[in-house]
Amino acid sequence: MIILRPARQGDIQQIEQLAHDSGTQVSTLPAERSFLVEKVSHSLDSFRQEVLSPGEESYFFVLEETVTGQILGTGGIVALAGFQEPFYAFRNDILIHSSRALKIHSRIHALTLTHDLSDHSQLCSFYVVPALRDSFYPALVTLGRLMFMSVQKERFAEDWMAVLPGIEDASGRAPFWDHVGRKFFRLPYHEVEHYNSTLDRTFIAELMPHHPLYVPLINEEAQAVMGQVHPESELQYRLLFDQGFEADKYVEIFDAGPILTARKSTLNLWQNIHQCKIKTKALAKTCQYLIGMTTKEQEFQAAIIDAWQDGKTLFVSDATLVNTLGLETDQSVWCLPLDPQHS
Repeated sequence: MIILRPARQGDIQQIEQLAHDSGTQVSTLPAERSFLVEKVSHSLDSFRQEVLSPGEESYFFVLEETVTGQILGTGGIVALAGFQEPFYAFRNDILIHSSRALKIHSRIHALTLTHDLSDHSQLCSFYVVPALRDSFYPALVTLGRLMFMSVQKERFAEDWMAVLPGIEDASGRAPFWDHVGRKFFRLPYHEVEHYNSTLDRTFIAELMPHHPLYVPLINEEAQAVMGQVHPESELQYRLLFDQGFEADKYVEIFDAGPILTARKSTLNLWQNIHQCKIKTKALAKTCQYLIGMTTKEQEFQAAIIDAWQDGKTLFVSDATLVNTLGLETDQSVWCLPLDPQHS
C-alpha cells in the first residue's frame, strides 16, 4: 500500500536521492542534505503548531510504500509564499500606446516584475518516480495536498498557486533565461535557480529589471517558450488545471514557466470533498476509487481507496488498508472521488 504522509527525519537519505533524481525540474527540492534536513524540520514544527492564520509555516509530504518503507514521491506546501520576503514573478500586462494625431492605437504585451503573489499559499516540491507516473499516485500527491489545505483552512490563504518549470533543452539551456535574465545576472540558469531556492531573494530585487519588458522586443525564441510548461511537468499541470487553476496571468522570472493560480472557493475539489464513516465489508457491487484522508492530532495520511459509497458510509473490503491508515469502524474520513483519467 502507498500512502501520502508528512516527511520525517528518517526519510532524509531517500528524499536526497529523489532530489538528485528529479534533476533541475524541481528547484524547491535541491539535492543538498543540510537544506533538506531543515526543510523536514521546519515541516514537522509547522504540523505541531496550532495555527490561526497562515505565516511562516511550510509542510512537506512523502509518498511511502508502507511494506518496504520506500519513498516514491514528494510534495510540499508553503503557507504564505511571501511571508519573509517578497515572492517575485513576471505579470503579463497590456500597455496602451496611442496617438490621436496619427490615429494609431497600439496594445503592447509587456512583462512587469511584481510581488502580487506574495500573499498566496504555494504548492511546491512535486516529484513522483517515473514508474508511478501512469498511475493514480501523482493525483494522490497533488489532490491529497489540496484536500489537506481545504480541511485545515486556517493554515492557508484564500488564494493558491503553483510554479511549474518552463522550457529547457537536454543540455540544460533555458531560452528565456539566455535572452532575458542572463543579461542582468550573468550567471548560468541552473546556478541562479539554485540560489533562488537556497538563499534569500534580495538578489532578485537588486538585479532584475524594474521597468516593464516589452515582449515584441524580446528575442523570438524566448517569446515562444513564455508560459510553456516543461514536458516532464505536463501531468502536474493537467491535475491542477482540471481542478480550476488558471495559467494566463503570471510566468516565472527565470525560465518563464507558467504560474498557476486559483481562488480556493472556485476549485472543483470544493464541490466534491466530503466526510464519510468507514466500515469494512465484503463488497459485491461495483466500486470506485477515492482519495481517503485522515487528519487527527496533527497527523495526516491519505491513500487511494477502492470502496463503495452508500450515502455517508464508505464500505471498504480491505481491512489492511483501514488498519494502515489507523482507522476504526465508524471513524470519519475525508473522501474525494477520483476521475479515471488520473490513472
